[in-house]
Order: sequence, then C-alpha cells, then structure tokens
Amino acid sequence: MTMPPLPPEPAKDKDAKKREKEAKRLEAERGPLEPAFRYKAILNALEAGQDMIELADRKARFALVIISVLNAVALVVVVRGGDSFIPRFGVWGTVTHAEIVAYVLVTIYYIFQAIEALRPRGSGPTTDALPTAGGAGESMRVLFHGDIVRRDRAAFRKVWDELRMDNLNTELADQLHTIARINQDKYAALAKLYRGVTIMTAFLTATLVTIAAWNLTR
Repeated sequence: MTMPPLPPEPAKDKDAKKREKEAKRLEAERGPLEPAFRYKAILNALEAGQDMIELADRKARFALVIISVLNAVALVVVVRGGDSFIPRFGVWGTVTHAEIVAYVLVTIYYIFQAIEALRPRGSGPTTDALPTAGGAGESMRVLFHGDIVRRDRAAFRKVWDELRMDNLNTELADQLHTIARINQDKYAALAKLYRGVTIMTAFLTATLVTIAAWNLTR
C-alpha cells in the first residue's frame, strides 16, 4: 500500500523560510568572522605581503642592472675617450670633470640605497620569556623561527598540542603587521633608488652632451 502524497507546502510558508534563511545569512555576514575564516583571510594577506616583498627585491635588482649599464657607458667614455674626445683643460674641462665627479658620488650614494632596499628585514631574535600557557587571544609564538628554536622539541610539541585557533590567528596577525612594515620600508627605499637611477641618467646625459658640445666647437 503506497503512502498518499504529502500536500504541497503553502507558498506563504516557503517565502517565510526563504526570508528567514536570507536574514540569517545577512546576520552572519555582518557579524565577526569565524576563526577558520579569519585564519584564511590573514593567511591570504600574508601571502600577498610576501609576494610584494619578492616584487620589491626584483625591482631593486633590475635597478642595479640599469646602474651597471650606466656605469659601463661612463667607464667606456672616460677610459677609452682619451684627450682627443674628453676636454681636460679650460672651462669645458672643468665642467666635464665636475659632472663626472658628481656622477661618481651619486652612483656611490644610490648603490647604498640599493643595499637598503635589498637588505633583510624583520624581527630579530628576542630574549624575553616565551609563553607556556595560552590564554584567549594570546600569541604563543610558535611560527617565527627565532622563537621555535628557543624551545626544545618536547616543549614545542606540547605548545602545539594545546594551541587554540585564536592563539594562531593572533600570531598570524602580528606577522602580517610585521610584513606590512617591511613592505613600507622596502618600497620607500625602492622609490629613492629609482629616483637615483633617474638622477644618474641625467648626470651621464649632461656629461655626454658637454663632451659632444666641446667636440663640435673645437
């Protein structure tokens, strides 16, 4: 014997359930992130910050390539030019020598800027006591290599066995703040470096124009 079909659900009940479901979804979106979602969001931001660090280092290395090309041109002009090509005395010679000296000084200064852009940054090893019992929302410092090696293997495993999700999220948030500061410093140094490349190009161009003008007026 077959069961008789259930009567269809009234349209009003369907609309009410749909509105209730939508209201719950909106409430969830407006409320605080769940720990798992917070973890994913911070992790994505960390990966984006690390990508920015790598991009800044590549841009700094490319600037060094440009500087090397400029220096190669300057070296060829100075070493291979000779007295017949570069003015040595008089007003033209004084101007040319001043431009060459200025170019050398600017080059040295901005090579240090390249070192500043490429140098390692981050939190160094600390000597303060590491937490052994994590409270709500407290960083247990289990991700940074300088903190990891300060615990023996057994203690490190014990901390991970008792680790809470909010402990992990707090430490990831701290790391994200550190990476943001690193990127801010790196890109500030990178902006100075590329400004220096522009200045070096201008000095070298001015020197070549002076040499060319001297050769045309001889």
